[in-house]
Order: sequence, then structure tokens, then C-alpha cells
Amino acid sequence: MEPFLVHIRCDTDGLTHAVTEDDFAAGRHDGRFRAVCGHEVLAAPMIEAPGRFDPACRDALRAAPQVPTQERRRLRWRTRR
Repeated sequence: MEPFLVHIRCDTDGLTHAVTEDDFAAGRHDGRFRAVCGHEVLAAPMIEAPGRFDPACRDALRAAPQVPTQERRRLRWRTRR
């Protein structure tokens, strides 16, 4: 199953970082997110184009293929009666 990642451009370094869904949810109120490489991402305005992908995030994703995944939820309207 594919990992659920959000790609966010950092306002401080201009790079696009990979953030897990759980870390995105944890930082959504203050706009600071923990990337998979460990960098604290200060989200740039979403109107800006994505920057170059962070090499440290790329290396972290290649080294640890076990990024937390989320199981697909069953839709209610598809359940049996």
C-alpha cells in the first residue's frame, strides 16, 4: 500500500518536503510540520509553485520504505445490509 504523504514547500529553505499525514494533522493549526527528513517545515503560501524536492527527504524515503500507511476505510454506502 502506498504511503500517504503531503508535499509542502518550506518558506525558510524554498524546498518541497514530504510530510506524513499524521504529522500534517498535528501541525495544521500553526503551519509548522515535521518532514520525514526531520526538518521543521514552515509552510509557504499555497499560491507559490512547488520548489525543488528536498534531497534529504528523498534519501529518507528510499532508506525507510516503511513510512506509516493508512488502511483504506470502507465507505458506508457500500456496506451490506
